[in-house]
Amino acid sequence: MNVLQFMFARHCVTALKLSEEQAQWILFVDADMAVINPNRLIEEWIDEDVNIIFYNRIFNYEIAAGSYLVKNTNYSRNFLQLWASYDRKLPNSLHGTDNGAIQVLLSTFFNFLKYQKTQDLYVYEACARSILGQRSKWPGQLSILPKGASWVRDTWLTNSMWSQRDFILHGWQLRKLDAVTSASWPSPLTTHEFNLSTCGSEKAGHNWQYKDTFMRSDEEIQAQLKQVIDYSYRMYLNDLGKVDSYT
Repeated sequence: MNVLQFMFARHCVTALKLSEEQAQWILFVDADMAVINPNRLIEEWIDEDVNIIFYNRIFNYEIAAGSYLVKNTNYSRNFLQLWASYDRKLPNSLHGTDNGAIQVLLSTFFNFLKYQKTQDLYVYEACARSILGQRSKWPGQLSILPKGASWVRDTWLTNSMWSQRDFILHGWQLRKLDAVTSASWPSPLTTHEFNLSTCGSEKAGHNWQYKDTFMRSDEEIQAQLKQVIDYSYRMYLNDLGKVDSYT
């Protein structure tokens, strides 16, 4: 497949890796994701009833494209190749790349809107999610985990504070570390230097050297995330109410 854009080509690469590897499942992650809590295992989120596991982002109504669990099946490979092919179907306006494409792919009969600004994209995503409805699992095909229930979340939602319920944090970009910009983040670790020779040994966990002030209770982190989830739902209803103006 001749894919033009990197954001789509990466899903094609994943499909090819599935063909080459013997692994039963592959975890796809963005480059700015990192394990914060090595005491959790990705196997906790595997569901053998489906082939692909997506999740809802917390702060908006997107189905995330930056990480997913994919089972090594023909269904998975075909789905990823179809997703990658959407780089040739993008409108000549703001479209959200593979994030925008996954919304339309999962609501198969929904066409791209002609976006002119970010707000238009939000309205589109609200409409796409409305078409999918409240259903979160299609046995034999895929599932979409609810907000706050996946293996990864955005680090900036809690200013890099985390609890034992967390596994992976997203948004660890060096250019945004301690920066004065949106989605900036302070590091919850005292060092980012890892001794890779200890990986697989009993000393592997020593690589995570935490700043104590960033470690919080499950209750505190969940309370912060709930505020974001509630706000996201209000924005969803607001943007959904604008759909008629685009028809």
